[in-house]
Amino acid sequence: MIRCVFSYVFGFLLLAGHGFAADQPFSRQLELITSSSIAPYVIAEENRGLVVDIIREALSEREYAVNFIYTTNRRLFAELRNQRVDGAFNLPPGNYSEGGYYLSDPVVYYQNVVVTLSDQADGIIKVDDLKDKRLVVFQNAHLYLPPEYAKMAAQNPHIEEVVDQQAQVQMLFLKRTDAIILDKRIFHYYLNKLHSTSPIYEAPYTVHPLFNSAPRYAIFKSAKLRDLFNQRLQELKDNGRYEVIADNYLKLAQ
Repeated sequence: MIRCVFSYVFGFLLLAGHGFAADQPFSRQLELITSSSIAPYVIAEENRGLVVDIIREALSEREYAVNFIYTTNRRLFAELRNQRVDGAFNLPPGNYSEGGYYLSDPVVYYQNVVVTLSDQADGIIKVDDLKDKRLVVFQNAHLYLPPEYAKMAAQNPHIEEVVDQQAQVQMLFLKRTDAIILDKRIFHYYLNKLHSTSPIYEAPYTVHPLFNSAPRYAIFKSAKLRDLFNQRLQELKDNGRYEVIADNYLKLAQ
């Protein structure tokens, strides 16, 4: 697991021992946990991304410094419960209020799709058409995708889950799978990265839009923090700053 803590322990001890100095720019440091392989939304190895930048800018305007901890989809909720973190992004849909968490307004919308090489595209019209296909999907896909996926997956013994979504794209173009399921922007981001490495990534492919777009939220352990984030998120949308940040990353995923 990649951790980007930025001297958090030192900073915490300093603040605890001396209180906030007069020139201290932030009233509190926050830690949020998120998935590690969802570029361009989260680019863990560079500690940035569309969502990382949006959350960081929204909360820094409210005098919070945000550090991100990166983990796998499978460990995301366990890490949220077990660590002293303030919130998370990219949890699967669910009711988190019973656990004492507060759901934000949508930060971004995912568009999960099925991608095949074009010579394997025939006959894929609905999710059930995938039950006889070799599939490579992102980790814990059944928690994020609609019920028809889980129904199909129960009949398909040829599904492999991976943590690294770039590996999904590689396996498709290497013909080690018939189809992959992932967010459309994530697919294009990694395909663009791979284009220069081999001519195999120039093969024609087909995108099958079998799923509706899905909102992704941040969740926080504090209602006050959630409310501040929602307020600032709306301000970023109203003043055009959200679009500027998004465009900076989406040009990498087209």
